[in-house]
Amino acid sequence: MNRKRPGFQVVVCVLFAVAWGITGCSRPEHAAVEHEEAHQSGPHGGTLVELSDEAIRTAGIVGGAAGPQEIEVVVELPGEIKLNAEHSVDVRPTYAGRVVSLNASLGGAVTPGQPLGVIYSNESLSEYVVSAPIAGTIVARPANPGAVVDHESVLYTVADLSSVWLDFPVYVQHLGRIRRGQVVHVRAEGGPSLAVTGTIGYVGPLLDVDTRTTYARVELPNRDGRWQPGRLVTAVVVVERVTVPVAVPEDAIVRVGTASAVFRADSTGFEVQLVSVGRSDGTTTEILSGLEPGARIVAKGAFWLKAELEKEAGGHED
Repeated sequence: MNRKRPGFQVVVCVLFAVAWGITGCSRPEHAAVEHEEAHQSGPHGGTLVELSDEAIRTAGIVGGAAGPQEIEVVVELPGEIKLNAEHSVDVRPTYAGRVVSLNASLGGAVTPGQPLGVIYSNESLSEYVVSAPIAGTIVARPANPGAVVDHESVLYTVADLSSVWLDFPVYVQHLGRIRRGQVVHVRAEGGPSLAVTGTIGYVGPLLDVDTRTTYARVELPNRDGRWQPGRLVTAVVVVERVTVPVAVPEDAIVRVGTASAVFRADSTGFEVQLVSVGRSDGTTTEILSGLEPGARIVAKGAFWLKAELEKEAGGHED
């Protein structure tokens, strides 16, 4: 026989009236008495789950309605945070010679005109001072005291890290779809959860001969220093926005075998409804069939309902 579970009880209609705006229902006389069956066939032919008001509150179930929604059609691409080359400078010697001293440490902050080191010039046979050209952070110091340097030698790289670049590849199949001015949602890979939204400011006009790709660039604000150059990210490019006639929150979708489903919600309980899904932007999912506009559904807590339904279906005693 089926094992009766304390969470699955006759529905308290008053709760549904508050949560989903349903009218015309009344509290059953024996609302606290467990129903003999935890699930049965609902009005739409799906499995009906009945819960007490306490179980609904405990599970954090939230209702909603299917209806027209705007969905972002996106393309996800791997990206990398890089120095903003327009705000970084390689500090080089004015005259060839030998490094006498270097005064700034890697990672240190500098101001414009701040002395960074002393070079002994082979031309004038005298020492001269090398100064910081901009305010920023020392992000590289490839030279060391005693080194022989010339005009091409890099003593320091000073970068203003208050803004950085995000570069990501644009493959042949995306040419024409990814353009300047499009919105990009940026998510960090691994580590603390980081996210920001920017706009494409540049798309390369030439394809790389070997990879057959070009690249796009987004400038990101970075005054708090959270976007370190070298960090790998995901660039979610919004290539189109469409309004669909029926959509539900992504969290409302559950898997039933190989099919997708949602839970309808009314005064009789929660009913499993198989649906055919279309486009999704990770937050909202298009429903192609199975739900009509205005249908009341479980917007939050669907996974809990599914888990309880599966427990009940497998809960048998000898």
